[in-house]
Amino acid sequence: MELQPKSWVESYTQIERLVLPADTNVFNALYGGRLMEWIDNVASIVAFKHCRQGTVTGSIDSLFFLAPIHLGYIVNMKGRVNFTTKTTMEIEVDVSAQDAMTGKERFTTKAYLTYVAVDVDGKPSPVPGLKLNDDESKARFKSGEERSIRRIELLKSVKKEAQIFDEVH
Repeated sequence: MELQPKSWVESYTQIERLVLPADTNVFNALYGGRLMEWIDNVASIVAFKHCRQGTVTGSIDSLFFLAPIHLGYIVNMKGRVNFTTKTTMEIEVDVSAQDAMTGKERFTTKAYLTYVAVDVDGKPSPVPGLKLNDDESKARFKSGEERSIRRIELLKSVKKEAQIFDEVH
C-alpha cells in the first residue's frame, strides 16, 4: 500500500496552556523542562495526525529559549510537519506567551523535533510524504532536509560513542 502525501495543514496543531504555580521555578518563570514536556506533547499530536500510527520521539534537534514565560501567562504552542523521510517527520514547534492581564504577546521559544513512525513491534514504519503546495512549504522542506543531513551525521557520531561506551562497560 502506497501512502498518499499529506499537506502540513492536515496535522497542524495549536494548544494553549496557562502557567500555574506548580509549573514555575523560584523566579516565577515556567520551568524549561515543563515547557519541553508541553512541546513534546504538541509534536507528538502532530506526528500522530500526520501518519495515524504509533510514533516515538527520535530527537530534539534544537530548543531555543528566547525569553522567559512567567506565572499567569498564556502559552501558545503551534506545531507543524516541515520535512519527512521514509520513516521520520521533522516537526517544528513555535511558542509564544501572552501576558493574560495586558494581552501583550511575544515569541519565546522554537524547537525542532524528529519523530519516528513505528509498527506494533516498535520497528520504523513508513510515513506519508508532504505535499509542497506553496513556496513557504517548499522552503521549510528544504531547510528541514538540510537539518536532517546534519542530524544523521550527529546520530552516527553518537552511536559510535555509545558503541565505545558499551565495549568498555
